[in-house]
Amino acid sequence: MAPSTRRRLERAEDALLRPSAVRSAQATRRYPLEDAGRRFDYRTAFQRDRDRILYSRAFRRLGQKGEDRGRNRLAHTLEVSQVARTLSRALRLNEDLAEAVALAHDLGSPPFGTAGEGALDAVLSGRLDGRGGHGLGDLGGFRRGWQGLRVVDRIEKRYAHPGLNLTDAVREGIVRSDPSALVPAGEAAGLGDGPGSLETQAVTLADRIVSALEEMDDALERGALDLPAVERLPLVRELRRKLGSAYPAAGAFVRRNAMHRGLTHLLVTGAILASETALGRLEQAGAARAEILAARPVALPGAAADLLRGLEAFLEARLRRRAQAEREERRARHVVLGLLAAYLADPRMLDDHVLFRFKEIAGVRYLRDLPRDAVEAELARAYRRDGRFVRILGDHVASMTEVYALAEHARLLEMGAVPIPSAEQLRREESP
Repeated sequence: MAPSTRRRLERAEDALLRPSAVRSAQATRRYPLEDAGRRFDYRTAFQRDRDRILYSRAFRRLGQKGEDRGRNRLAHTLEVSQVARTLSRALRLNEDLAEAVALAHDLGSPPFGTAGEGALDAVLSGRLDGRGGHGLGDLGGFRRGWQGLRVVDRIEKRYAHPGLNLTDAVREGIVRSDPSALVPAGEAAGLGDGPGSLETQAVTLADRIVSALEEMDDALERGALDLPAVERLPLVRELRRKLGSAYPAAGAFVRRNAMHRGLTHLLVTGAILASETALGRLEQAGAARAEILAARPVALPGAAADLLRGLEAFLEARLRRRAQAEREERRARHVVLGLLAAYLADPRMLDDHVLFRFKEIAGVRYLRDLPRDAVEAELARAYRRDGRFVRILGDHVASMTEVYALAEHARLLEMGAVPIPSAEQLRREESP
C-alpha cells in the first residue's frame, strides 16, 4: 500500500459524502497517535477506531453477555452494525463512523441487561443509601452510554495512556446512541451537544429496529410467542399485504424467517426513503449542519414508526411483564446488589487488578501489602469513604458476563460474604 492511501480515502469521502456527513480528515483525539514505526498509513481515523474496538476485551466479552435470552450481545452488535452501515451507505453518510459507533454502542452493557443496569444505577445514584447502599450520595448513577464511554476512555488498557484513544466523533456516538445517558461535565470533553451526528442517528435507529425484530424472532424460536398471534400484528399484516403470494403459506420455520427478513427490509427501506427526503429538504433550504442534526432527519416515516411502536408494545406486554421475566429480573438484581455489597464490605474479595486500579487512581497503599491488623483501619479511612472506589466496583461488576457474575455470587455466598436478604429487605430493595 502506498503511504498516501489514507489521504486518497479521505479525498474519496469528500467526493461521495453529503455535506452534513462527518469527514474522517476532521477527526480529533484526546492524545496524539502512537508512533509505532509504521511506514504505511492506510486507514482513515474511523477505520482505526473500528479496529481498536474489535480488539478490546470489552468487545470480546459481548459474546458471553445475554446468552440465555437468544442472541447474545455480540450477535446483536453485529446486526446493528450491518443495518447502520446499510443506512449510512444509502444516505451518503460516513459508513466507517457508523460502523465504529455501532460496534461500540453496547460496550457499557452490564450483565443481565436492563435489570443489571437498573441495579447498578440504584446503587451509584445513592437511591439505596440507608438501605444497604454505600452512604456517599449520588455518584452519577449508571447508564449504558456513559459506561461505554468509561470503557473506551478509562478502563481498557492497551497503550501508555488510559483507554483506546478513540476519536471524539466515535466517543460522542457511544453516548448519544443511548438517549438516557447523561455524562458529567468533567468527562464530556470533546463531546458535542444535541442528538449527535447523522451517523449516530443511523446507529440509534438501527439499534431500535434490530432490537425489536431480534426479540420477536428469539421469542418465536423458543416458543414464548405464538406465531399466528404475531402474524396478526398490524406491522406483519402490512408485510403480508406487500408480499402477497410470496409470503409462505406453511411451515413455521420458513414463515418465521420470511417475517424477520421481510420486516427488516420493510423498515430499513422506509427509513432510507424518509430520511433521504428529509435530508434533501433541509439541504435545499440551506439549513446549517447544526439545524440538520437538531431536526433528527434519520428516522422512520410516521406510518412505519407507528407500526414499530405497535410491535414494541406487544413485546412489552407479552414478554417483559410475564412472571418468569419478572423472576429473572429479581434474580439479576439480587446478584448485582449482592456482589456490590460484598465487595464494599470486604474489598479483599476483589481480584488483584481491581485493587491495583484503585491504588493507581487514589494513591492508596495496596491492600494486600498491609499487615492484617492495619487492613480494617485502611478500609474505613481510604476505601469506603471514597466515591472513586465505589465507581470502580461498579465498573468491575458491569464488565462481568452473566455466567461469571452468577459463579462469583455463588462463591461469595458459600463463603458467607453475601448476606441472604430477608423478604422485607427484598421488598425495600425493589421499591423505586
